[in-house]
Amino acid sequence: MTQAERYKALCTLTRREQLDDSYHAAFYLLSTDGELFQKVCSHIDIDGVDFEAIKRRCRGMNERQRQMLDVAHNLFSWHSRCAATPFDLSRLGYPLLDHVCNALHIANGAVSVRIGANEDGISELVLDDSRRREIIRMHHAMELLENNARNSECHESD
Repeated sequence: MTQAERYKALCTLTRREQLDDSYHAAFYLLSTDGELFQKVCSHIDIDGVDFEAIKRRCRGMNERQRQMLDVAHNLFSWHSRCAATPFDLSRLGYPLLDHVCNALHIANGAVSVRIGANEDGISELVLDDSRRREIIRMHHAMELLENNARNSECHESD
């Protein structure tokens, strides 16, 4: 099963037409690992995601899987305690650290998850970062305006 198929299956378990960004971010992370995916499925339904039950079920998993689960929980439910520190996350390495960074962008609405197919027709996740690129473009435009305003203030005082 591909990550895209696992992601789609998690979304389907909620039986909801629309999911907010917190669901997408959590499901993106929970779909990265086949073993983790298998353990979480029975704890997702129309009422949401029971992360406490998932964490009890996943106690025997390796440290990296538990950190991914912890981050997914925190992105889903922002008031949850996240034991994975920035230092811990920095040690995840490729590709897990990239998945965490992608999930952060998904959670804040800057990146959306799409399911596509590769040239062989196999489902794959496609991250649409067009909103993020627009945010960056607007940020640079605002910086330019601020710098121009500061420069004109400096020249007026001369």
